[in-house]
Order: sequence, then structure tokens, then C-alpha cells
Amino acid sequence: MKIYYSADEAENVVNVEFDEVDLKQGIENLVKYIIESAKIHKTNRKRACFFALDGYLGIEWERILKPLEELSEVEDLKMKTMDFSQCYKSLDKIAQKCLSKEKSFGYVYSGKIIDVLDKRSVKRLKKDAEKLGKTLDLLVIFGPGTAIPLLRRLYDQIFYFDITRESLFNASLVRPIYFLGSKNRGQLLNQNFRRFYYVDSQILDKHKRRVLKYMDWYVECNNVNEIKMISRRLYYKILSKLAEKPFRIKPLYYPVVWGGNFLKKIKRLPEEMPNSGQACIVPDENSVKIRLGKVLLEIPFQNVLWANRKEILGEYVDRKFNGAFPFVYWYDDQIDGGHMAIQVHPNGKYLKKHFNERQIRQDESYYIISTGPGAKTYLGLQDDADVKEFYMKARESERTGKRFDYEKYVNYIWTKPGDYFLIPAGTVHASGRNQFVLEIDFEICAYSPGYTFHIYDYVRPDLDGSLRPIHLKHAFNVLKKNRRRKWVLANLAQQPKLLRSGDGWAEYLIGKRRDICFETRRLEFSKSIEDNTNGRFHLLTLVEGEKVLVKPKKGEGYVLEFPDTLIVSSCVGEYMIENLGEGMCKVVKALIP
Repeated sequence: MKIYYSADEAENVVNVEFDEVDLKQGIENLVKYIIESAKIHKTNRKRACFFALDGYLGIEWERILKPLEELSEVEDLKMKTMDFSQCYKSLDKIAQKCLSKEKSFGYVYSGKIIDVLDKRSVKRLKKDAEKLGKTLDLLVIFGPGTAIPLLRRLYDQIFYFDITRESLFNASLVRPIYFLGSKNRGQLLNQNFRRFYYVDSQILDKHKRRVLKYMDWYVECNNVNEIKMISRRLYYKILSKLAEKPFRIKPLYYPVVWGGNFLKKIKRLPEEMPNSGQACIVPDENSVKIRLGKVLLEIPFQNVLWANRKEILGEYVDRKFNGAFPFVYWYDDQIDGGHMAIQVHPNGKYLKKHFNERQIRQDESYYIISTGPGAKTYLGLQDDADVKEFYMKARESERTGKRFDYEKYVNYIWTKPGDYFLIPAGTVHASGRNQFVLEIDFEICAYSPGYTFHIYDYVRPDLDGSLRPIHLKHAFNVLKKNRRRKWVLANLAQQPKLLRSGDGWAEYLIGKRRDICFETRRLEFSKSIEDNTNGRFHLLTLVEGEKVLVKPKKGEGYVLEFPDTLIVSSCVGEYMIENLGEGMCKVVKALIP
């Protein structure tokens, strides 16, 4: 499925001083730099200049190597390239083990890159490279894994070519992208995204995180025609500066079968987009757009987090979740759309046992931003629901395609703007049609889409015409049967509690439970309100109002528009939110208490 984005959205301006030598744009300048380095090296040493061109899946290596070979010939340099992919074992058995038990999900591979490499092939490559180096001027070894620690000392310079998952996934729709290893040419990325999540990304991300620490150059390669080459020094300087101020993650937009078009009306989304059903902010999936003068960089958010864990998260959150960003945000656009599937999410023990995920439960919550006629949220079971009968009806529907009266079993609540519902793991739920919802989820999963176990999807075809999968075994294994209407209204639909107030402003606690790791508050103000991170990062969403300025006491601010979300890093400390429009403003704040 194609991923969409809103033009000019979520740019973060970073002002840092740097030397021109630390940033180069375009393949031509990258190639010139490598050739010039090789020429200088040739006059000073008696062997070839060794370059590692490491990188992520999906890099168009041939588009980079061809002009490099052409210029080396013009400059009369003896050059050779070596493809590191020859060093991989076949990953077919690993992939089969991780994916064969599940059609919708998988089992997270816990190995590292060294575990999938043929050590003999690596040693042979190293030996051949050293031998060739005596007769060449320039030797380039390329491909994911090239700069593993075993070969690190071989190289004079190490480049890391990076790509966002958005760019990777969209590229896979228009050109072949193969999984790791030369022996895996049979299957394309766009034929099996599950393998990417459960196997290849687990290997690649661990390797990338390590290489970024000792690389010489970071190459932003989302568009091979617009490559940006940044020195390690400047790379970390940029990311450090970004973490000091409020910043936005770039949302990604997907059409879904139940989607509406509310977001299409307020965002610059492509007209050909079937609907604007979902927008997401997922730590491992999304990127950060950084404006550095006239240069626009787009870097995976996980890179930003790796470089500034404690500055962004705060020491407590960093330690508690081992450096992971614990939130996932979704915007669910169902205005003039349909219902979500009736669903449930698992607890941490279940995630660990069945999918080898971290033992952290998947909790959710819905904040209702806007509604139309008949808007409602499904949450919990009806007080008199027969769970066994519910299961039998759902199973019969899955087998026969027959619809059934699901509202006999699933409780629903009529909704209005400002309502907020907590959805702890194990609670059956769904967002109903004709509402626009901010979904604040607590989730740390290798499988970025998360674990949504469908019970009933109304026997409707998906956008591609097929029926979406149903997961009755998983769903009823994790379903909390005691969470019924009376309990839900008392525990999950909480009334706002005033925490503090002043002239024209107030802060309310709108959602908190002992079994949920985060809490949610709402800031309401006519002109401005002051706040403090107190060592814990904040996520702010403007749910009512035109736009606000989020301004730290020290440093640069960010203008946040409806209904966008930004991060206020832990290190920001004191900050103010100023209303830049008319009327009252409401900002939803999520944090780890």
C-alpha cells in the first residue's frame, strides 16, 4: 500500500554553524569527494584507499557506483568494487521459523548481523581486499553490513547510506528490493513486509545503530538524485540541537477501508488518495524533517532518539524502557467513514510468549476531537453478554460470511468532542463511524503496526477487494471477560480532575490507571499557559484552537497547528504555550508519570 504525506508539513528548523566541507549535496559531489580522497591517499601511501559504503535495505547502489567508476576511469585511477552481499548465509530458514506459525504476525528474530553472515566468506573478502589493495588506487566495498566491526579497521573512510521506511516501502512498489543476502533474490520486499519487520529490520537496525557511532559520513539517500552527505560531526551536532527544542515527527497517511476524508480537507494530501483514514506517528516507522538553511534533511526518528536518548526521554523514562520511545499516535479519520473492526490488544506476557516481543503490554486510548451524527465508541462487553456465544457467532461469521448482531455483545458509548476513553490491554473495543479520533497508544513493538486482534470486521472487503484477517484464537485468549459496561463507565470513561488553574487557564487530569504506564492531561487556556517537563518528555496535541506557539524558557519555539502533535524533550524544562488564534485552546498532553 502506498504511503502518503502532507506537503510542507512538520519541518523543524535547526540553526547550527558548520563548515562547507561538512555537507555536500548530489551524487556528483559525493563521487568527486571519494575520487579526490583516493588521489590524495595515492600520493601518501602504498596501497589502495579503502571505502566502506554501508547502508540500509533499498539503496540503489548501482546509481552510485556507476558514476564513481566512470570518474575513476577519467582520473586514471585503478578502482574495483566488492559486493558485501556475497557474505550472507541464506536467511530462508530463519524467515520460515519466524513467519510460518502466523499468517498475520510473526516471531521476532533476536540475532545480530554476525549471526547471518558466513564467517568464511567475510574472511575471504577481507583477504581478497587486502591483496587487491596492493595493486589498486581505490577499493570500494558496498552493501548492508559492509562496516561490521570485523572489517572496520580495513577502511580509510566509512559511509552510511540511510533511507526512511516511508521511502523504502514506497520504492518497493516501483522497483525490486530484495531482502538481505545474495541467496535471497527470490522474494521481493513488497511481497512480504512481515519478513522485513520480524527479521531483516531487526538485523539492520541493530547494525545501523552501531555503525552510526563510528561512521565518517552519513548519507541521506531517500532520493538518490538528491543525496545529502553529512560529516559525523555535523550529523550529531544537528540531532543534538533538534533535541533541545520542541519538534515534530512527520506524520504518514494511509487510506483504510473505514476511512473518511476529514484530514484530506485540512491537510495538503494528494487528491488521488482514496481516503485519509489514518495518520500515524510510530517511532520506528516515521522520520523527522530538518531544515538546515536551504537544505532539507529527512532522517528516521529512531536515529534522532539513539543520538539523544536521555535528552529526549529523560533519565527515568530512558532507564524504565531501555531507550525505547513508548508511545504510538494514530489519527483515526472516520468522518463519513465506517466502523473500525471489533478488536482487542494483548498483554506483555502474551506478546513475549507468542511473538518474542518485549514483555510490555499494548494499551490504547481514544480522545474524541470531532464528531458527526451517530458517533459512538465501542468499549467493553455488554453487562449481559454471553462470551461463549459471542465467540461462536464470530467464528460462524468468519466461516460463512454471515453478519451478526455484534452490539448484543459489545458495549457502546455515544460520543462527543472532548470525550476520552482508556483502553487497557484485553479490553474489546473499536472506534465507531463519523468521528475524528486522536489515538494515544502505549506500545513498544518490533512489529511496528502493532498487534490488533480482529474479532469481527462486518464481512466487508478491504480496499483491495479481499477480506481482512480475523484472529479469534488470539483475541479470545487475551479478552478480559469481566470488563463490562458498568465497569467500563466507572473505570475507563473518567471525568476530568482539576490539577491546577489560574487566570484564563487550567490543567486537568483526564486519564490515569495503575495498570497503564502513561497518563493524559488537558491544558485549557485563552491566552497562554506555562508548564515544565520536570525530567519527563511531553507529547502535545492541539485538539481545539487554530494554532499555538510552544516556546521553551530558553531556546527556540515551534508553531503548532490544529490538530498536530509535537514532542517537548525532557531537557527543555520550563516552557510556555501561547494562543496565536481566537477563542479558547485545548492541548492534550501525554506523559510517563
